[in-house]
Amino acid sequence: MSAIVFETTPNPDALRIVSDRPLPSGPPRQFMLGERAADPLAAALLAIEGIVRVMIGPDFVTVVRDDPARDWEALRPQIAFALLDTPAIDLEPTVVAIAAVRPERSEIEQHIEDVLDRWVRPGLGADGGDAMLIRFDADSGTAWIRMTGACGGCPSGPITLKRGIEQTVRRWVPEVARVAAAEDPSATLHDPRARFRDWVARKWSTH
Repeated sequence: MSAIVFETTPNPDALRIVSDRPLPSGPPRQFMLGERAADPLAAALLAIEGIVRVMIGPDFVTVVRDDPARDWEALRPQIAFALLDTPAIDLEPTVVAIAAVRPERSEIEQHIEDVLDRWVRPGLGADGGDAMLIRFDADSGTAWIRMTGACGGCPSGPITLKRGIEQTVRRWVPEVARVAAAEDPSATLHDPRARFRDWVARKWSTH
């Protein structure tokens, strides 16, 4: 029988799942409820009532619930069945899939991506999350980064962004003067607390 381990994360509304199920290589990909999920596992997980966001990485899966009142104990069996019963897809990500996650970058943006890959993403991935570079504004020196997976909506996310990611990126990429939170517009469709978290993120990004 396949081994499935559920791990808590700093975000109480997210679980990180590790199993011996083969997962696609390449950058983690996030899927939202209401969007068409090309990955059958993401579609199966999003079909579970209460699951609104899924991230699939090369060695973990993260699921995010819509409400703290939903009991993880009731959701875990359904998540396990989805992992066990959903057929695996081609494990090699297509060029199109990779480009959707990592679009064409400028030289500075690629440098930022390299720093995120080496110094930031391993730690975030251990908590079931990721950081996605949205764009770099050369005029202001601002790198706009979106926290995804378990890090998206995490209460400690703004602090991680400013005290962890910003300091790391600025150390290695002198062109970056600041890092600011890029909110996921689709997240507000299913999260009534997103407006408050957006306010917190914007408040932190001004310091």
